[in-house]
Amino acid sequence: MFTLHLIKQAQKEILKMPTALRESTFEALKQLEQQGNQLKEPHVRDMGDGLKELRASSKDGISRSFFFFHIGKQIYVIHALHKKTQKTPKQDLDLAKQRMKAIKEQFNAK
Repeated sequence: MFTLHLIKQAQKEILKMPTALRESTFEALKQLEQQGNQLKEPHVRDMGDGLKELRASSKDGISRSFFFFHIGKQIYVIHALHKKTQKTPKQDLDLAKQRMKAIKEQFNAK
């Protein structure tokens, strides 16, 4: 079992999603917490530099939750979005990378 950390910004982003998509996203996060790095495609996609994308869908659409693994079976969910196009918008990918970098810097400062 892994420990899932949902940062405040990501939680707010998920809570803004339509009901069915929000529920599907939380269910996918629960599955990620249980299976961790054993969860693979089509559920999880590697985005490079340690950043991963968790995929969820419902009748309301598609969501993507960005996360990374940290020492000791820790998972940090740092950004989530209700996807409206085929391609993940660059600004969302950049935001996820920025948040991941900031959290990793906090670890290194300790």
